Amino acid sequence: MSNGDKNITRTHSGRYPTSRRRVLALAAGTTVGLAGCMGSNEDGGDEGNPTLTRVAGSTLPDEFNWNPLDDSYPSRMADFANDRVMIPYNNGEVATPALESWDWDRENQVLTKTLRDDLVFWNGDQYTAEDLYTWDELNRMMSPDGSNYEAIELVDDLTIEYLYKEPKNPALIATTDLGGISGNLDTLNAATWKPFLEQLQDASTDEERDAVSAEVLDTVIDIDQYMEEGLGTGSFEIVDWSTQSVTFEPVDHHRWSDDVQIERYEELIAQSTAEDELITNQKVDFGTVALEPQYSEVLPDHYRNISQYTSKFMYSLVMNWNHNEALQDRAVRRAMAAVINTQNVVTNFENGFPIEVHTGIDRDWNETYIGDDVGNFIDYAPQSSDYDLADEFLTEGGYTREDGTIYTPDDEEIEPIRMPIGTDYFFNVPGQTVHGQLADYGFPVEFEGQENTQVTERFNEKMNWGLTVYSHYASDYQHPVGYFRYNHSFGLRIVSQALLGGAGPADDAVEGWLDEGRTHSPYNGKPLVWEIPTEIGQRDLSGDTEEINLYETIREIEVTDDVEWTNEQIKKLCWMWNFHMPEIDLLYRESGHWANTQDFDWPIDDERLETDNGPYPLIKNGTVGYN
Repeated sequence: MSNGDKNITRTHSGRYPTSRRRVLALAAGTTVGLAGCMGSNEDGGDEGNPTLTRVAGSTLPDEFNWNPLDDSYPSRMADFANDRVMIPYNNGEVATPALESWDWDRENQVLTKTLRDDLVFWNGDQYTAEDLYTWDELNRMMSPDGSNYEAIELVDDLTIEYLYKEPKNPALIATTDLGGISGNLDTLNAATWKPFLEQLQDASTDEERDAVSAEVLDTVIDIDQYMEEGLGTGSFEIVDWSTQSVTFEPVDHHRWSDDVQIERYEELIAQSTAEDELITNQKVDFGTVALEPQYSEVLPDHYRNISQYTSKFMYSLVMNWNHNEALQDRAVRRAMAAVINTQNVVTNFENGFPIEVHTGIDRDWNETYIGDDVGNFIDYAPQSSDYDLADEFLTEGGYTREDGTIYTPDDEEIEPIRMPIGTDYFFNVPGQTVHGQLADYGFPVEFEGQENTQVTERFNEKMNWGLTVYSHYASDYQHPVGYFRYNHSFGLRIVSQALLGGAGPADDAVEGWLDEGRTHSPYNGKPLVWEIPTEIGQRDLSGDTEEINLYETIREIEVTDDVEWTNEQIKKLCWMWNFHMPEIDLLYRESGHWANTQDFDWPIDDERLETDNGPYPLIKNGTVGYN
């Protein structure tokens, strides 16, 4: 790979004279021949060790904005370019490689972060508490009412104190607050943001504050400025970029500089078929997913999974109870669960693991939070389509099924149920599979294939549907309470932030409904207060019962430091999910990482790989080397 190849289309400013469509065509047509090649000198001779490569996505580097608040922020590439503040592992543990220490003072509601004293920018400047403070205080002052912090104080060169408005569960502070927005030291330096912070401090009206906030949001830090000013904090710095890749090489003054083994790393720019071609032609050395069958069938054996694990990411059949009276009936939802064969969903999807017990949380957490009682949960035969069990559930609710048609207790056919599914593979295949299973049994489900953006809009706002497939996700919390969030699309939501304009208005709406004495959400018909049997495994409400106010329970879990109480509530929420089947989980997503193990030495099955972008820290700290 010659230097001439890299600079063939670059102008003096670092921008490209060709159109975006032309550039994407160039990327798709020429990347295979250029990326992933051996390192070379100006004479074209081999330097010996190969360049380590990964696909970064399809956005062109001259469209990046390294302002973390911008939509064009290259978050995945920034993860490699910067030190990690916090790493949440899949087993629930948390590492804090950029912090010397942290402390939560519950009585005073103060979080203290102390940075290491050897953090540096690529330009050699020390990264200090002032850099982090300036960014965090800037964000607080842009939206003081929406911030979790009453105040932020710069204590000394390495220490910052955050005064919270409300108490918070220490387990959630560890997984959600220590790393800030992204988990990285990617906030740029104090010099970038201090002028805006000073303007916010001087602002006397909301209008003045909003005007400064708009300037912050509009600030552009392009890739050339990011390189030239050395604003990254990781052990590899960007040394060049083109339409085809962004090239990193080790810096000289990082605390890991003496340990780093990889001499050159490239994030390749490609999308769809171009990415497929790069991988199948062995031009990509690792990926941060498990190796998909379409690649494993054509790649040599030394391209293999170096880590595989069940993530905190599931797919669910999501229900809008307001769409159809039948969906409001527990007997119908249970029958659907008995019909859905989760093993078949996984087989068709070619990724993930089938649901074993419907608990609403990841299977690796079942033992921790439910324990032996998981064996007493209602069995919906999740890995088969059990028509007899489905008929039994329907009968318990007064329904009947005759000749493939389901009748209500009033002997009327169930009204058709609209099921929009996005054309994207990730939701489309599970959605198509579930639709077929439900229709074959007799549920009048009308499949509607649409573009993903249309389905997302309907999912969040229009609510003119009965069933769809969406993510059920707690990786951002690394705690099972994330699965039951009442106001989040990844949880068991009873209100929509997207519809109302944020978490605050959504919370206000739920509080208003409860004050009005409502029992169910007007948004999607789900209960605001859920009644469950006190005896786990009981299939009806004829015995002793208790109530769970979802809003109050989740809010209390988020602020308590009582671990025993928290675990008890998680168990009750799981039993609530199993008893009512408000939505039906379809599969556990398989996470993992694959790699070229012939040219590069990887820590196979190292638990440190059980994180998002898990290879990144191990490349940057010198664990990964050459074979």
